[in-house]
Amino acid sequence: MGAKKVARKGAHFLFGARTIKLMRFDVLRLNARFRRMGRHDLKPSSCQLHLGSGGRHVPGWLNVDVIGSDYDIDFITRLPWKSGSFSVIVSQHVIEHLELIDELLPLFSELKRVLRPGGQIWLSCPDMEKICRLYVDGRTRELVEDRTSLMKRYSLQGAPSQHVVNDLFHQSGEHKNLFDFEMLKWALERNDFTDIRKVDEAELLQRFPAFPARNDDFHTLYVTAQTLTVSQQERVGQT
Repeated sequence: MGAKKVARKGAHFLFGARTIKLMRFDVLRLNARFRRMGRHDLKPSSCQLHLGSGGRHVPGWLNVDVIGSDYDIDFITRLPWKSGSFSVIVSQHVIEHLELIDELLPLFSELKRVLRPGGQIWLSCPDMEKICRLYVDGRTRELVEDRTSLMKRYSLQGAPSQHVVNDLFHQSGEHKNLFDFEMLKWALERNDFTDIRKVDEAELLQRFPAFPARNDDFHTLYVTAQTLTVSQQERVGQT
């Protein structure tokens, strides 16, 4: 038996599957952090940042994730780019993977720093309000059907349809927070983002047609915001 197989069997003996999955993600983050250690104030290859790209590499954008991207990073450390490097940032289904206070708020601070004055940020994540309303209205079967249409291998493994809510809320421990609009607006306002508004996927795709459609409006919150313009910054400085 090979060393990797022995290590894998030992890990499953000592830890649960969820713990192993989270540990693997932390190792990937740590590896990305060490690889980029000491690299600051870099000039990016594009003024458009796709944060948390996964396997969805969008042409003309800097596609960034912890592994397998144009530039692998750990999201919860200082971002390596110069202040004001980007005109726009798009991040889809990423923020729910971060702790609200200790990880997401510092990330928003960094995203504000690397955005130009008046730069835009577009975010999406599971919508706590939509999911809770569907649960209360007894429509969890529709959530399951929606998930199955998006992920052909999706299965609750025989559990009642209500279990889809647990999956969306926790995703085997990967999800740390869910947001409704007011909660996400609060987090953005804490970092001086302005013009915060709820949108939908159609508006995102109309603005950035290179992005592949996710067709996930049924359970997803889409929000856009921007950094203060130079004139807004000047007015704030005068008060």
